[in-house]
Amino acid sequence: MSNSTKVYRTALIGCGSRGMSLRNTANQVDQIDVIAAADMNSVNFEKLESEGVKTYQNFDEMLKKESLDIAIVATPIFSHYQVANRVLDFPITGLYLEKSMTTRLWEADHLIQRADESDIYLAVGHQLRYNQGWANAKNLIDQNAIGQLHYIRAHRGAAMLTHHTHQTDLMRYYLDDSPVSWVLGQIHRDGSYLSEGLESEMQALGFVQFENGVSGIIESGQYKPTAGNHLMLIGEGGNIRVGSDAQYRNKDTGGAWQPIPSFDQPNIFEDFLRWIEGGPEHRCSGRKGRDTLEVLLAIYESSRSRGRVELPLKQRGNALEEMISDGTML
Repeated sequence: MSNSTKVYRTALIGCGSRGMSLRNTANQVDQIDVIAAADMNSVNFEKLESEGVKTYQNFDEMLKKESLDIAIVATPIFSHYQVANRVLDFPITGLYLEKSMTTRLWEADHLIQRADESDIYLAVGHQLRYNQGWANAKNLIDQNAIGQLHYIRAHRGAAMLTHHTHQTDLMRYYLDDSPVSWVLGQIHRDGSYLSEGLESEMQALGFVQFENGVSGIIESGQYKPTAGNHLMLIGEGGNIRVGSDAQYRNKDTGGAWQPIPSFDQPNIFEDFLRWIEGGPEHRCSGRKGRDTLEVLLAIYESSRSRGRVELPLKQRGNALEEMISDGTML
């Protein structure tokens, strides 16, 4: 953290369980003061008000009345673009937007453009980059514990845009956000399937080729029995698996699985302020969140086109949404 003593007046938009969890994390940073919150359904207002937080049912009213430095948006994913785009109309310093940042690629690009034009720092909530278990794997990779990385397999028993975005984003984080060359994917639906209110796929499978030569497999959706939420990393000198536990093996362990050592991980909001005050780009910057979204949308596009999709992705929308709309997918 810099030597700044500035306290950032912060507001929460969306006060459900995720929003309250983000508030608790932000409250651990002395320079952040969550002074207001908005939720159209008045969720958790009694608790917030008892702790001195001013509440609003209309977030637009809150933005007009309160002088804010940072806004934290934790509304449902289908509303992210609409809410964040309105927040960017105001003279704030930072916007923390929950993942996935949007559901269409053009929306993500528009938010990044607007934030850049207004000198607003935009972060996307892929918080597993800061989570002890998941993030420690990156430290181990950086220490060359498993040698050159060749392959990553990421599984999550949920829809891609609402939950697997975390595992996909971690694939990119472990590879220092290496660009993706192409994606080959397939998805399945059998009628309407909602994930957090968003029409989603039931299962998805994607092959991801990174520019640095590493290959990745994305497995997403409802499988029975479930294999849980995990990543497996295969290097020339060992393996790492991260999920309910975090373990690794290499020649130094004699091939036996051992727990990944613990490393110091900064608070995600502390790092956000560090970035705002002149430090390095945030692990979860809007640009990085946008590139993770592009990989997932490319799987949808590959399923529609029945072929390999090169990145950068030319299609700017959401192929699943468009297939549902035109009746080519139930």
